[in-house]
Amino acid sequence: MAHPRRAARAPLKGARPTDRRSRIGGLSWLGIGTCTALACLAAPLALAQDEGLSLSAAYRVQRDSNLFRLADGVNPLFALGRTSAAETLHIRSVGLHYARDFSLQRLEADIGLVDYAYDTYDQLDLLARNHDLRWRWAITPDLTGTVRTQRDESVNSFEDTSVLTQRNRRLRRFESVDANWRLDGAWTLIAEAQEARNENQQPLVGEDSQVLRTTGLGVRRETPKGSSLALRWRSGEGEIIDPDRAPAPLRDDDFRQDEWALDARWPVTDKTRLEANLAWIDREHERVAARDYDALNWRVSANWTPSAKTLLRLSASEDFSSYQTSNASVTRTRRWTLNGTWVLTSKWSLQGSWGSADRDFQRPPPGALPDPRKDRTRERSLSLRWAFARQASLDLTWQDSRRQSNVPSWRYRSDLLRVGISGRF
Repeated sequence: MAHPRRAARAPLKGARPTDRRSRIGGLSWLGIGTCTALACLAAPLALAQDEGLSLSAAYRVQRDSNLFRLADGVNPLFALGRTSAAETLHIRSVGLHYARDFSLQRLEADIGLVDYAYDTYDQLDLLARNHDLRWRWAITPDLTGTVRTQRDESVNSFEDTSVLTQRNRRLRRFESVDANWRLDGAWTLIAEAQEARNENQQPLVGEDSQVLRTTGLGVRRETPKGSSLALRWRSGEGEIIDPDRAPAPLRDDDFRQDEWALDARWPVTDKTRLEANLAWIDREHERVAARDYDALNWRVSANWTPSAKTLLRLSASEDFSSYQTSNASVTRTRRWTLNGTWVLTSKWSLQGSWGSADRDFQRPPPGALPDPRKDRTRERSLSLRWAFARQASLDLTWQDSRRQSNVPSWRYRSDLLRVGISGRF
């Protein structure tokens, strides 16, 4: 299988002279404004409420030692036209939150702007416009539901992109409506309809951009002790919206998908909670049967709270996802993660994470050789937070990423350091 990301390395040009203030209407000064406002408004921040209208603001700066995830041994001067693969990214954001009850109804809204600005490669800059709007409706206390629309735009990692000379945006859209009819204290019937869109501006290895529209029915049982078990069936149609990855005879963008999902939650003790999610997926394509697949995706997790100041979470999962190329139809990712949170004092807390993910490529079309590539990515992170006001904090984060692969050109190492300030008032 060819690796276009390695073959298409035209040297990147440096920063173009750009007036960021005209590009985003003055948001480039948000870093200075945020720091000043949060330091001066520490007292008003303590008065922020979940009800009504509130404003949030944040400024983060991060230094990545290997922004484009160059393989070990690659000379940055040859690949990027620079002597270093490191880059600094400034992330500035503002947001509005609104929540209010109207009798049995509740309206919730989160609207925000996030500005991603690179020191050197400003052709990669992005001004993201995000929202999450929710109407939690109710006809009676036993007949309720939610109408929701979400838009989440962000900068993608460059670890699996095809080329390095273009902006690398990820856009996720989600619209849904659901209804829940509580029959008694234990049983609830569920009906839903939703559309999910996941679009990558650049093709990503191991992940197709796609849109999926489904309707579904389900039933959920809850116990007085907090356990729950939900069974859902979803059925729908979708399409792959990536640029062409495979020759036309091997490509099929339209599909139907059925899914049976089982979600379970069990509070074993006051300090331990178990969760499990199983989903059997059956996807059939309209024209090329070789792209069809069925698979079981699963995830299990355990939460342990040994004390009021400590939380540990261990999770493991296996996911199959569509990925149409000349040598594969799906990818399989096996992952485990350990997360911990420690409250050191009333103002200081520490968070840590350690995880690993194994990925391989499966089910080549008839007559094609299988993709031999196998990856293992390990990540570690440590974050220290200082809450200098009730709803304002200063964060320092270190993250280490390492990938091993049987294809040397896909190995990389990266270290990231981030500092940020955020608040809500």
